[in-house]
Amino acid sequence: MKTKIVIVLGILLFFLSCNCLMGISIKRDREAFFDFSSYQILPVGDPYFIMLSDYTDGAGDDNLWALQLRFDIDLGIIESEFDNKSLPLITDEWVEIRINIDLNNDWMKIYYNDELLHQKAWSAGPENNGNGIVNLSAVNLFSDTQTSVFFDDFILEEVGEGVIWYDDFDTYESGSPIHGQGGWKGWDNNSENTGYVNSFKNKSFPNALEISAGADIVHTYFGNYSGEFVYSAWIYFPDNIAPFPPDINGSKGGAVGRSYEYEFVTTDPDLDDVWYNVSWGDGEYEEWFGPFKSGEEVVVSHSWSETGNYIIRAKAKDVKDFESKWSEPFNVIISNPPSAPEIIGPEKIRKDVEYDFTFSSIDPDGDDIKYIVDWGDDKTDETTFYYSGTEVKISHTWTEKGDFIIKAYAVDINNVESNASKIDITVPKNKDSFFQTYLKNYLFRVFPNYFRIIEVIFGL
Repeated sequence: MKTKIVIVLGILLFFLSCNCLMGISIKRDREAFFDFSSYQILPVGDPYFIMLSDYTDGAGDDNLWALQLRFDIDLGIIESEFDNKSLPLITDEWVEIRINIDLNNDWMKIYYNDELLHQKAWSAGPENNGNGIVNLSAVNLFSDTQTSVFFDDFILEEVGEGVIWYDDFDTYESGSPIHGQGGWKGWDNNSENTGYVNSFKNKSFPNALEISAGADIVHTYFGNYSGEFVYSAWIYFPDNIAPFPPDINGSKGGAVGRSYEYEFVTTDPDLDDVWYNVSWGDGEYEEWFGPFKSGEEVVVSHSWSETGNYIIRAKAKDVKDFESKWSEPFNVIISNPPSAPEIIGPEKIRKDVEYDFTFSSIDPDGDDIKYIVDWGDDKTDETTFYYSGTEVKISHTWTEKGDFIIKAYAVDINNVESNASKIDITVPKNKDSFFQTYLKNYLFRVFPNYFRIIEVIFGL
């Protein structure tokens, strides 16, 4: 007996130790192999600064490059692509790109932070094959990386003649797309391929042009076939990356005066804490509340005082005041709720018998209505939409005896729910048949001590 007890105790201790060891092992594995960098958005691709000697407002083969500067984030260099000329990439401060162009002699010099990067024939093209065109046609800003780069204070000046074109972006609204402003347009005139005007408090200029993944915009010039020019633009590579535009989730329809909860969430590539700024579309704002962890879901409530269509937008900023773009618009329709449904049905109910009930409601805005009915027996019905005021018949059968509450709601096409209507229903115990009554009396007389057991077994 003692041996058996020892064996049992040994088995129990073995399983307990296994469980403990398994818990420790999982914890150690998570500590050892949980890679926080997997949550970061690592840069992929490079931004470009391109000047063209011929541009045909499209992505065809007629476009001719004069120079192409590539900003390699991984290597930390700016490169005159195809020339094998590079300089260290400077981050977290504004740096000037300057191109001295001499169309009379078909020559240019490229400077980055006042340091000569490269010099060559203007008409040579990025691959140095030469294209025979000596013309200043366009500047093109392109990026295929999630890491934003910022441009500001573009100046084209003809030596001895003065400024031909200047754009500092200070007159544009922060957060607005640049396509169509200041002569800028998306490549191939596509407004989707555009940058945004953004402002950062730690920058030296109030507004700058933000270029990130998918941005590809141009500004064109014509008739510059001779003369000497200085083209200058300022560039800023942050050592910090702004959060992504927030995602918004919540009700897309609501009633006047009712409060609704909306969920906001964003990810910061540097895993910085974030603040949110929310525009409710009715002139009300929730301005820079936080901080919250990157990826943390934040719930905020709001109510609208008037009917109408409203657009919720949100943006985020990190601990260094780097702001995201505004989110995609989240549309909300606020309307008046339908009236609580009128319920018409039988007063007497029997078990296992189907009954018809009629529901009707009026929507003040004339919206179509559907009905949601809770029969009180863990069963519900939801109808399709009907015209406001239509009487809708729904059938139901109770399979159990007892007291039930029918609860009904009307919901309009904007998902605005009415107050509930309720009626009480009692499904009484069915009357015994003559045979059941006779059998009960007989069993009670013959088996008085066991009648209740038999009654339970046979359901009498």
